[in-house]
Amino acid sequence: MQLRPRGLTAALLISAASPAPALASEELVQNICSSCHTAEDGGLSRISGQRKTPEGWMMTIVRMQQAHGLEISPEDRRAIVQHLSDSQGLAPSETAPFRYALEKDPNAQESFDEPFASMCARCHTGARGLLQNRTAEEWTLHMDFHVGHFPTIEYQALGRDREWYQIARTEIASYLAEQNPLETAAWTDWQAADKQPVAGDWVVITDLPGIGEAYGRLTVIGEASPYQVSGEFVTADGSTHPASGQMNLYTGYEWRANLDIGGTAYRQVLALSEDGNALQGRQFDRSNDALGAPLTGARAGAGSVILGTVPSAVPAGEAQVQVVGTGLDSLASSHGDATANSFGAALMLAAEGNGVVTFNAGSAEGQIAHYTSVDSLRVEPEFTIARVGGGSDAGPPPVPAYFNAIGMWNGPDGKAGTGDDVRIGQIAAQWTVANAHDHAAHMKDTEFAGEMQPSGIFAPAIAGPNPDRPFSANNAGELKVQAKAMGQQAEAMLIVTVQRFIDPPIR
Repeated sequence: MQLRPRGLTAALLISAASPAPALASEELVQNICSSCHTAEDGGLSRISGQRKTPEGWMMTIVRMQQAHGLEISPEDRRAIVQHLSDSQGLAPSETAPFRYALEKDPNAQESFDEPFASMCARCHTGARGLLQNRTAEEWTLHMDFHVGHFPTIEYQALGRDREWYQIARTEIASYLAEQNPLETAAWTDWQAADKQPVAGDWVVITDLPGIGEAYGRLTVIGEASPYQVSGEFVTADGSTHPASGQMNLYTGYEWRANLDIGGTAYRQVLALSEDGNALQGRQFDRSNDALGAPLTGARAGAGSVILGTVPSAVPAGEAQVQVVGTGLDSLASSHGDATANSFGAALMLAAEGNGVVTFNAGSAEGQIAHYTSVDSLRVEPEFTIARVGGGSDAGPPPVPAYFNAIGMWNGPDGKAGTGDDVRIGQIAAQWTVANAHDHAAHMKDTEFAGEMQPSGIFAPAIAGPNPDRPFSANNAGELKVQAKAMGQQAEAMLIVTVQRFIDPPIR
């Protein structure tokens, strides 16, 4: 539950109660933007020299409103984002390395070479800089923009250890002009590519935090944004969670949906494959984007596709497993009987001991492990952060962290933690936290930083200052998250830190 400029995210999707959407067109851009941006060959000054994601264009327009007094209706703003994303967006291959930033993946860790790492990725994600393409002139002007809008940038702690502006204008601007130029073969090819309509049925698999692994079927109706989406998600125990909402499609592949799933508002930031038959991305709680999970999907009827199973692993004995996918009428299994259904195929198992059941349909293959024991555990993610929050009306609420316990078998070498280990899948575990080191124990971090829930969700404490801690410190801390199951134990590192007060769509 993070504080964010909700208009920036929500404005990417028109609500059902909004007026009819404005027509996304170059004429609308001219009418709205030409009072400040002058005409030039191929468009308007500054605008025509850039390409961005939908979130990038939304952030630009909101900045025009906040910093330059632009007056624009929500409908016109959405329409301009649609038009600019479609005509001056990024190709799928250009966004692929940095989608973690669009998906707000709380566990992503960046690594960039110098000087880009220190010059750009100190204040915001490196992905934010690389999720845009510009002319060489525009990249140079972008360096000037930083100093113009943040005049202390050369004097604050992240800039005063170097000649920031000089390096930015010489080394960084030229590097980005070469790395991310305005004109690329990838963008030219994507604009010319045939694109399938997104409408139709989609089979998906994901994890609903606090509820469990889930599969579903979503139906998309419409000919243009906003599309109507309806369907349901089903968990391993057979519980159903109806889904409904709206989706905008940008740049021919950028899926942005706001859905109600079983009474909880979710956000989907997904990408269609270039052939239009697959979906991949992240789905998360709209009020708390740390609570989410990867989501993959396949267009119903697009050949034989296996996305995975729910559950991802089963204890030995009798079990019903949903093989999630499409085109699985002829699913053949090495064990058990399969029956096709609208989510793929149901597989009835009665397996003993430790083993793996394999199955296939056409060229699609998959497997599921059944187990009576595990050789080791793994906690995923191995490292992440949570944030304290609340405690006042003005502050952001706490940001939790979500963990899963993964069962493992030693591979042929008989050793845990080596490359030939076999991943079994998610298994039930008991969760605890411990102080990460001596200083954490001295500060009693386990008492103040928050508590671990049986579902694997860590709930941080409210924000401080806390008079019960030394120096009235905040309720931050450094913890080991511990999972125990079937005689095995594993742990992960959790940093509980302070609030994030500014939370743009691309951090």
